[in-house]
Amino acid sequence: MDLDLLPALLGLALLDSLNPSALVVALWLLSRAHAAPRLLAYVGGILVAYLGLGVAMMLGLDAMREPLAVVFAHPFALAAQALLGAGLLAYALFAPSKGQAPPPPPVPGHGQLAAYVLLGMSVTAVELVTALPYFAAIALLVAADLPATQWLPLLLLYNAIFVAPPLLLLALHAVLGHRTDARFARWRERLQRGARETALWLFGIVGVALLGDAVSRWIEMRREHAAVAMQPLPAWPKGKPPNDRPAG
Repeated sequence: MDLDLLPALLGLALLDSLNPSALVVALWLLSRAHAAPRLLAYVGGILVAYLGLGVAMMLGLDAMREPLAVVFAHPFALAAQALLGAGLLAYALFAPSKGQAPPPPPVPGHGQLAAYVLLGMSVTAVELVTALPYFAAIALLVAADLPATQWLPLLLLYNAIFVAPPLLLLALHAVLGHRTDARFARWRERLQRGARETALWLFGIVGVALLGDAVSRWIEMRREHAAVAMQPLPAWPKGKPPNDRPAG
């Protein structure tokens, strides 16, 4: 396992785990009857969808690594990445941080646990627009050129961290019981109010990362071109000028 990737992956996973929508639904489920099995089914749906997406992207991007490396190293691709990063950063800085309060989460009232699995998968699909840390983590794994026996455990670790907050809330609920109801209700209200602000912070962080990576790679590319241009021409042996050709 490539331990050099662990700090970056752990940081991205922790950032990604602070998903307001997923936490709001988890807190909502904990306020209802039969919370434990329903929340576990909900978290299972999130894990299946997120891990399945990651594995599919790893296999697809791995097969296209060389063509993508050529495309992403092109100056136009670097310029597009820089513009995307600058756009995300500008949106995070200048967009209004407060909007209308979101509606209550669409939690199934009754039915089998499969409905809560589908709920977890649906929330994951809707929130893919905020999954930029996950995409960055997958890009790091692809760039590291790891075999499946190494990238799969790292991807599992990332997803375990991603689903940890709802499980920690469930553990608190199991230990403290109804004493958590009032506190969880306040947390749910704060998360619903602050969901937009959290998304803006996420866009700003990812924008800075994209812009910084594009600028650093462009500077490195310029240095390489300058180094190649400054290399001396090969010396010709004495008595054999460049325009001399062997007699045919």
